[in-house]
Amino acid sequence: MSRVRAIGGPAAMVAGLHAWIDEHDPHVQAAVWLLLAHETWPRRPEFVTACVNHSPDGGWWIDFRAARVAFEHGEFDKSSSTERAVLDLAIALGTDRYLFASMGPGNARAIATAIAHAVGADR
Repeated sequence: MSRVRAIGGPAAMVAGLHAWIDEHDPHVQAAVWLLLAHETWPRRPEFVTACVNHSPDGGWWIDFRAARVAFEHGEFDKSSSTERAVLDLAIALGTDRYLFASMGPGNARAIATAIAHAVGADR
């Protein structure tokens, strides 16, 4: 599998990423959903170049470890601070940085509630 530019444009990439997460772990689904819902990152060439992969058979996926390396090396520094914050969270989700995949339901609910409160979604 090789890394290529988004042949077919962002729409093909977005459709491919949706297909990729259909059978994936929830933390990866959440990461990709966040990036797609935010809409900025799939359109940014530096993001696509750094970590979006496309296979000859038409599959698309995000290499979240490569995204973290690019993030830490400042490759996304031209974006706004809030755009980078969304990307940072998506990378953390995609790599399961906080071990959400291993959390029990009680801790998972507590984390979801805390995040909802932090962003004002529970008001």
